[in-house]
Amino acid sequence: MEHLFIVLAIVFLIFLIWQPKGLLADGVRKHEAPVLPFGVTLRSQPLLTDRDLVLYNLILLAVQDHFLVFARVPLWSIVSVEGDRKARLQVLRKIALKQLDFVLFHPGSKVVEQVVLLEEGTPPQPEEIARRQEIQLVLQAAGIRLTLLDAHTSYTVFQLAQLLGLGSDE
Repeated sequence: MEHLFIVLAIVFLIFLIWQPKGLLADGVRKHEAPVLPFGVTLRSQPLLTDRDLVLYNLILLAVQDHFLVFARVPLWSIVSVEGDRKARLQVLRKIALKQLDFVLFHPGSKVVEQVVLLEEGTPPQPEEIARRQEIQLVLQAAGIRLTLLDAHTSYTVFQLAQLLGLGSDE
């Protein structure tokens, strides 16, 4: 009788060790509430500066019959990266933190047709040039048009439509 109890206890311990952690008895994963470290406070912050918001509204007016406009979009979210695991991870790591100022999304095709990046007008720093070149390379490989706009220039809706390739004939 003692041997039976010991065998059952060992089987029970093996089951507990073997059971994947974080799963309930029915195989559904438990959702653990995220915990913020002590002393960390989160607050909402503006997505766009006043100048960027003005430009966003002008772009919206210029393309309203053709595209939806999204602001501050991560580069990785608009391209599909395919290839072997190692190469794919290498590309994803390279583009992971790159953010696009504005993307023009075609509601019919459901893909991004064009990206707008803002240039500060001052001579760009080497890291900014490298960032822009990496973004340009990815967009070119994906067949997405890139338009660079000077952040300090005042544009009219007509000028923006022309720059974005939406002339009066479209």
